[in-house]
Amino acid sequence: MKKLGAAIIGCGWVAEEYIKAFENDERSEVRTLVSRNRANAERYRDRYDLKCMIETDAAKMLAQKDIDIVAVCTPHNVHTQYVVAAAKADKHIIIEKPPALTPEDVAKQREAVKKNKVKTIVSFVLHWNPLLMTIDHLIEQGIFGDIFMVEVDYLHRIWDLKWYGSLEMSGTALMTAGCHAVDALRWFARTPVEEVSAYQTKTYNPAEYPGTISINVKFQDGKIGRSTTTFDANMPYRFNIGIYGTEGTLRNNELYAPKLFPGQTDFLKIPCILPDSGDVAHHPFQGMVDDLALAIIEGRQAEAGIEEAYKSHELCLAIDRSIETGQPVRLPLTD
Repeated sequence: MKKLGAAIIGCGWVAEEYIKAFENDERSEVRTLVSRNRANAERYRDRYDLKCMIETDAAKMLAQKDIDIVAVCTPHNVHTQYVVAAAKADKHIIIEKPPALTPEDVAKQREAVKKNKVKTIVSFVLHWNPLLMTIDHLIEQGIFGDIFMVEVDYLHRIWDLKWYGSLEMSGTALMTAGCHAVDALRWFARTPVEEVSAYQTKTYNPAEYPGTISINVKFQDGKIGRSTTTFDANMPYRFNIGIYGTEGTLRNNELYAPKLFPGQTDFLKIPCILPDSGDVAHHPFQGMVDDLALAIIEGRQAEAGIEEAYKSHELCLAIDRSIETGQPVRLPLTD
């Protein structure tokens, strides 16, 4: 079977996980690494004994005929230029989250992807975490009955931020990392958002933006949602999940579901890999890369393509707008 050729733009921390995922997938291989700092790309090439090209100019890589997939792993504020260029070069694209920092940039990405009919996936990588996949299956089976409230939190002290602390390059705390929780909140709610309101507070965190956000969401079917993002609390990483229904409840990996387990009297633990680390090496990049490779081969869209991911991104934009204005914001956004 002919392998899919992969290229990675940006050779920072997360790029290593893409390298491992592409090399572990029998359908793909890394053929080019792109970095403005050539030494960063060479470091990964040598560490993994890759037989790949090194480029400092993404345009040269995009001209290669043997590149099928491009992973955009740059700072958030320059995602769009590479996503649009890759789409125009007929490359399928992995976009690190968030896809962009403004609605205008996301619109450019969506237009280029649609026009050139390429496959995309946005790195809301926890879609492939076993606990979140299990929760998704339980919801599909109706185990919780009528779900009336969903909550997801991203709690992680992040003070050594580097470029992630830049408002211009990384965006708000929500765009930097809290979007994972917002995406899961929307995913589990299974219905469009009607309105959101949010507040934030700033501590001694050296980031250029406040590091703590409290969010309340109203969904179109009447259910409500809640999410907290904090980079400030002195605590280990936690990705809290709560699903509350008329016939069952879930708190992280503890499930109370008498419909599934007749006679159940207390929560039981789901034994699986949890989303309990902020280290990217713990995140399931393999599942995401595998899904995109299979989608390309089967001629379908991947699970978290740009159109689906935009719904989570739009909610993040609405949350930031609510914080800025001090008012609830209704969705969809019209501008």
